[in-house]
Amino acid sequence: MFSKQNRTDSIMILFFIKRIRFYILFSLLCSFHWGLAQQKLAAEIQMPAFSKATVGEVFQLLKERQDVLFSFNGNILQMDSIIYPKAYKGNLYDYLDGILGKEYSFKELGKHIIVQYTPQRMSVDFEVQTPRKDKVVITGYIKNIRTNNPISNASIFDRSALLSTLTDKNGYFELDVKKKSNLIAVNVSKEMFRDTSVMVIFPIEAKIGDKKKREYGYFEGYEEDHGLYKSFFGRIFLSPAQQIQSMNLGGMFLYSPYQISMTPGLSSHGFIRSQIVNKFSLNIIGGATAGVKGVELGGVFNINQYNMQGFQVAGVFNTVGGNVSGVQLAGVGNRVFGTVKGVQIGGVLNKADTVRGVQIAGVANTAKEAAGTTQLAGVLNNSSGDVGIQIAGIANKAKKVKGFQLAGIVNIADSSDYPIGLLNLIKNGEKNLSLAIDEDSYLSLQFRSGGRVLYSVLSIGAALGNDGPAKYAFEAGLGAVLLNKSKFALRTEITTRNHLTEKFKSLDNHQSSFRVIPAYKLTDALSIFVAPSFNYAERDEDAVSGGGTQWKAWGRDRTRNTFYGGGTAGLMLKL
Repeated sequence: MFSKQNRTDSIMILFFIKRIRFYILFSLLCSFHWGLAQQKLAAEIQMPAFSKATVGEVFQLLKERQDVLFSFNGNILQMDSIIYPKAYKGNLYDYLDGILGKEYSFKELGKHIIVQYTPQRMSVDFEVQTPRKDKVVITGYIKNIRTNNPISNASIFDRSALLSTLTDKNGYFELDVKKKSNLIAVNVSKEMFRDTSVMVIFPIEAKIGDKKKREYGYFEGYEEDHGLYKSFFGRIFLSPAQQIQSMNLGGMFLYSPYQISMTPGLSSHGFIRSQIVNKFSLNIIGGATAGVKGVELGGVFNINQYNMQGFQVAGVFNTVGGNVSGVQLAGVGNRVFGTVKGVQIGGVLNKADTVRGVQIAGVANTAKEAAGTTQLAGVLNNSSGDVGIQIAGIANKAKKVKGFQLAGIVNIADSSDYPIGLLNLIKNGEKNLSLAIDEDSYLSLQFRSGGRVLYSVLSIGAALGNDGPAKYAFEAGLGAVLLNKSKFALRTEITTRNHLTEKFKSLDNHQSSFRVIPAYKLTDALSIFVAPSFNYAERDEDAVSGGGTQWKAWGRDRTRNTFYGGGTAGLMLKL
């Protein structure tokens, strides 16, 4: 029979276990806030009076004096909220309770004081059954103290034994426990409710001190919405019950040496798997855990609710809701909702919020912020913020590039001093159009685009003379701005030219040129230039060979491969 008494201070339950003489077994139920027994929350403090202060200012002073970090949801507690604290001497818990009010609760995990909005209170009715000597079944009901209504989807867990379950719609729960120690702390958590714990003591024949304390931690970025559960992978592979468990337990997680799973629902850690950080994790098909601090191997996929530190490899994809520090390898892709510090290698795609390291992908890399990062992709690199180096087969896009960009077709950025590509669309860089004529009587329209230092050259031209088969020319190259003053600019360029017939058939007689382009600025937008050049040109296809390679001071020999001097003159318009 369940006890009808809902008091949460203490309940003594006596029962007998067969075959053990003179042992009286009991369990003690006591509800308390986790933080009350914690060292930092119980520490004595002395705080001055504030005529007017913000929550953030008070927290900052406590951080400096007590060496604590405050974690909370910005939606329920604003840092700029005005409070009027009086001078205080006493413990930290009572001080926080006084300035924030009874609707907030506090618990301590390491250096973190977690502030939660918990206006509701819960009561626990439970009983203990012992179907076997080595097994205990704890059953009970969780109710709202104020309304006496059952509380569904509350998390019931023992963090030492890695056991967990949820209450049903009637507030009922069952928790199977193997009696490996004389003390079980069954914790009850529910969003918007103050945490409660059931302490069950079993006087059994066991040596005091045999039980190893289970390590636990707190994920600092828990209150930030990284969107793991809202993502495609979260909706497909994570159950609603796991999401509820995560909300109830907040950023708390436990440590375990290892776990093995077939799928997210078939794990050696059972239902509490999503709140456990493992040193070694093996997922035959796929698994979902709190995180990794070591090595994780997945046949198809790995999903981590919080952080991954170490080495992670999956046949198809890795998804991490927090941060990554180490190496990620995936046959298809890696998705990280936080920061990557290390290396991401994906067969198709890498995507992260922030990257500090290297991204390598067969198709695309994308990040919101990638300062100091190198991105290498077969098709596309994209950074919404800063980036270090980008190399892509087709296109690179970033806000500010602190290194260089190399793309097969186009580079796009607000600021990039060293872009290399056919087109470089740089907001504060080089863009101009030129009309010029050279020593071979080609009239050309030239487009230059790039950064403040490097730029690309694209040119189309037509031969003004009628001799030879070449009637048109297409030119591409790379240039550099050596000097850029108010009235004078100096550039240098390396280009290659392909010749076309009247019917636009490509010819084999290519031409390469090195130019030095001094330009005088007539206005801010218009310049005039005369550029000497050094060139190498192959003989015309239909010309009879006139011998070996020739050197000439001016103009080429159409019958021989020629090194020669030349020049280009024209007008340049800044766009």
